[in-house]
Amino acid sequence: MKIRIGKLDVFIVIAAAICLVFGIVMWAAFSSIYSNLVIQNLRLTINTDSSLGYSAFQYTNPQVDNVMKFYFFNITNPDEVKYYSAAPSLVEIGPFAVKESEQKKYIDFNGDKSQMFYQNYKRYILSKDYSCDECDWDRNIVFPNPPGLGAVGSMIDPQFQITRTGRTIIATALMILGEYPFVSHKVREVLFDGYEDALLSAAHSGIVTILSGIYKGDGGSIVPIPIPQMPKFGYFQGYNNSRDEEYWIETGKTNINQIGEVKKWAGITELPASWWTTPEARSIRGSDTGSFTQMHLDESSTADMFFSFMCRSFTKTFYRKETIQSIPTMGYHIGYDEWDTTSDKNVGFRYRNVEKRNYFPQWPKCAPKGQCQQSGSIDCSKKINFCHACCDGSHYNGTYLLPPGMFPLVCYPGRLQPTPFAVVYSPPHFLFSPDEVRSTVVGMAPDAEKHEPMIYNHETYSGTTLRVINRLQVNMPVIKSHDVPSSQNMPNVMIPLFWQEATPVFHQFIFNQVWLGFVLVPRLMQVLQFVAIGLGLLLLAILFFLQLRKGDSVKPERKSSLETTSHWLSSTSSNQSGGLRRM
Repeated sequence: MKIRIGKLDVFIVIAAAICLVFGIVMWAAFSSIYSNLVIQNLRLTINTDSSLGYSAFQYTNPQVDNVMKFYFFNITNPDEVKYYSAAPSLVEIGPFAVKESEQKKYIDFNGDKSQMFYQNYKRYILSKDYSCDECDWDRNIVFPNPPGLGAVGSMIDPQFQITRTGRTIIATALMILGEYPFVSHKVREVLFDGYEDALLSAAHSGIVTILSGIYKGDGGSIVPIPIPQMPKFGYFQGYNNSRDEEYWIETGKTNINQIGEVKKWAGITELPASWWTTPEARSIRGSDTGSFTQMHLDESSTADMFFSFMCRSFTKTFYRKETIQSIPTMGYHIGYDEWDTTSDKNVGFRYRNVEKRNYFPQWPKCAPKGQCQQSGSIDCSKKINFCHACCDGSHYNGTYLLPPGMFPLVCYPGRLQPTPFAVVYSPPHFLFSPDEVRSTVVGMAPDAEKHEPMIYNHETYSGTTLRVINRLQVNMPVIKSHDVPSSQNMPNVMIPLFWQEATPVFHQFIFNQVWLGFVLVPRLMQVLQFVAIGLGLLLLAILFFLQLRKGDSVKPERKSSLETTSHWLSSTSSNQSGGLRRM
């Protein structure tokens, strides 16, 4: 069969080849091309004109409104607690909301542009939009007195070596200054504005400064216990329009999955040994507050993060999948294991409890014990042995361990300075703690949906952060002290002060860009690959069909020609025969 090729056939062949080549090339190369483009856009870079690249600019000038909601615990029975050791009765009030804005300044890069330097400045503005309708910033709340109770705790801290006479002097000073276990102040004062405190005012007074210079020299103090470096007291007093410590982070140049990893904070690569007792606890790991994570996330992925506000690092693990504004995300959280200081891996985060108080006498619950047979071989610091016959529950090494779900604050949040009084962090309403913790106060009602401490949702391909929920409760140990008259009848109890929820509200264009780049484009290219290959194969099928039709049209034509020729030959033969006969 002879194949006849026309202009239409040539056009179809060319079109089919183009479609097939495009489809196959995109099938084989799109993943690599797309990944390289994503990596180039994710890296923190600086342009030749010294302007910041897109990702670096977005990181240093976040296009988000960070909303911080504060829920305060108002103590309704302070006299019963103070005089009769009653369990504190708490009523939650809030949310009182503020908008936090931040900007990273003094950006710099190292020689090979693999690391970036910045200082993180923050500003807070009171917000009525996100506060409850009845939340009045001038409302008074009753709460434990941090400076006064901190002084009571510091008196018995061995590191300050306060003698009995010294404790008597401090106790007398506290009584004269009117430092009582509970105080009442306005919410705005408690949070940012600060309020006058007699102990702070006295410690920072001119006469104390002069006497300290005379007897202790420059930088010394005649006050034998640590005093907060603030003229007024407030949970965030002095933090507005201030900055965190300095950072050096990875830009992702050498490894995109290390982008944002903190290399130095406050000029150090490891947290002080005076804060945490093990190298693991002191390590500075991951990105700043979980801003970045690796690409190609799945349920087995984990990510480290350094949270300077809490003076430690965490590891995020899978929580649940969610779709946010039509974008598939992987949700990760700081789960129970990260808050359990009774576990072996978190031993470095344990509260030192130098005051040697048992804040939770009902924990742990142990069955009746038999006789101890092998005390020398049992490690009573391990959770598994708390109820062993040779161990004494939470009592270990002369003090008491805290239950799961809490760890101490060891520094001023975000600063390389030790805190002057004891504070303990936990999830809101002691979510990760046993019932024996929650029963020591009245008013705790943990709900996992409302109080899960830290949740991060990332777009799965690039790791882009699309939602963050940070929740944290601040608690204060309150102790009975026979040295201080106002604390002689107090219970040994951990009292919640407040809990906060911080949620960045991302601008809509961020979701639009992420959806366009990581949802629409990959789907569109996948569809184009199948369409191109399918169209190419369809064109080849059409060409083959057309060639078959052409072949079929040639056969009848040839048959007709043969019949005509045969008929002509037959006629010619007949005519010749007739002529011969006539002759």
